Amino acid sequence: MDLSLQQLRGFVAVAEELHYGRAAQRLNLTQPPLTRQIQGLERSLGVRLFDRTGRGVRLTAAGDAFLDHARRVLALLEVAPEAARRAADGHTGTLRIAFTAIGAYAVLADFLTTVGKHAPAVTAELTELVSPDQFEALAKLEIDIGLVRPPIPDQFASVLVHSEDLVLAVPADHPLAVGDSAVTLADVTEEYIGYSPEGSQYLHDICAAMIGMDRYAVSQLASQVPTMLALVRAGLGCALIPRSIMAMRVEGVSYRELDASDAHSVTLHACWSPDNPNPALQRLTASLTSSAL
Repeated sequence: MDLSLQQLRGFVAVAEELHYGRAAQRLNLTQPPLTRQIQGLERSLGVRLFDRTGRGVRLTAAGDAFLDHARRVLALLEVAPEAARRAADGHTGTLRIAFTAIGAYAVLADFLTTVGKHAPAVTAELTELVSPDQFEALAKLEIDIGLVRPPIPDQFASVLVHSEDLVLAVPADHPLAVGDSAVTLADVTEEYIGYSPEGSQYLHDICAAMIGMDRYAVSQLASQVPTMLALVRAGLGCALIPRSIMAMRVEGVSYRELDASDAHSVTLHACWSPDNPNPALQRLTASLTSSAL
């Protein structure tokens, strides 16, 4: 069916004025071209839209039904150019954001607030992935931005979004579970529960360097902190965890500050592919980069 915008605008004008002459004047037309537009529209639709009255016209049942749809079409066409410009500028659209389990506790809420501040009309789609899987998804453009642990491959751009200290998680009945002073790694006589080098390479490497691999409970390696804390609660060892995880407040687990001689911080980065064409991503990362300078 071949309908033109001129026909729709002409039809709506006649339907609102109920008079060809006034509608033509409103559209800056003479009456004959407007009459031909309506006749052509009626032929395309296969229905009569108007009945003539003594001094004007009135809508038929078909015309009354068609009027609502014609108005919606014209309204959509009015906002479509602005919608296209806003999408091209990154003001609207979708951002596919991935994060690690630890990242969800450390920074996800603040990061989503930042997204909302710079692009309030952008929809965020969230996916939990370990950092290696995020890098693979970023390379395939399956996600737009990830909250990852280093090391970050050279092909990606990134900006630091969070840094926090490690603390010691011990079973609640452990001798170190109580006290006000900071503890040292040397105070821990039991084995440590470690991070899996496959799923958490960054935390594995840092903690292994801090305590020495010979003090790991090698049979107890975990990629996710909730699993690690479950092992701590079971009394199978102690673990070094990012401070933000203390918010989990796992029953049967106590957290202790590390002495300054053993203190170590870990970082979390927003990471993206420079090849990603998503305008919403480009708008956000421009803001993140300028804020980091």
